[in-house]
Amino acid sequence: MRGVRQLCLAMIVLIAGFTIVRWGGWIRVDGVRVMGVHHLSSQYVSQLTQIVLGANMLRLDLRGVRDRAIRDPWVDDARVTRDVVSRVVTIEIREREPVGRVQLEGGRTVWIDAQGVVLGPAEGAALCNVRASEGQVSHAVASAAAALASWDDTLLEKFPSFDASDLDCVVARGDDVPRVLCGPIGELPSALATLMQVDQAKDLSEFREVDLRWGSEVILKP
Repeated sequence: MRGVRQLCLAMIVLIAGFTIVRWGGWIRVDGVRVMGVHHLSSQYVSQLTQIVLGANMLRLDLRGVRDRAIRDPWVDDARVTRDVVSRVVTIEIREREPVGRVQLEGGRTVWIDAQGVVLGPAEGAALCNVRASEGQVSHAVASAAAALASWDDTLLEKFPSFDASDLDCVVARGDDVPRVLCGPIGELPSALATLMQVDQAKDLSEFREVDLRWGSEVILKP
């Protein structure tokens, strides 16, 4: 019986000790490391740090911290770990990578990733009047924006605006050049290649309109 009493007493002491350590607030987060950040604002990173710093290390809601981290559209995923010995919490961020810029309906210019997720403010988009739904544009729009981002600057200087208000026919415009009917948004990359060839072969200032909607056939309207 004495052994049983001693065992029960030891268990009570252990439970009490664990409760004091867990709920007493003695083991606090002393440091926070945020890794993998390239595009997130310093203000957002600071907010993440302040949320965690000083919290009870053992009671810290790691899932809650992760959910808070991925609220920003720049964040694709996040992993949160803690080291009780060093009292350091590490937040590993995997950011989305921008592939291009678009000007949304209403005039706001933003970065988008390959999936079409709207990431944040940008400047100087060539693809204009793009519709977004729930913070995202279509994959076809994302591919078109990526194609424009990698295209020759000399062409974009002549045609700085590609109107995507009608996704069945993107229209390129510029000063002292004809408007160009590029066809569906999904075919814009190939239309750009054709437009480059036509621009090199012809003085387009002589024409009112260039129609690229017919595959290999190009229609020049005087």
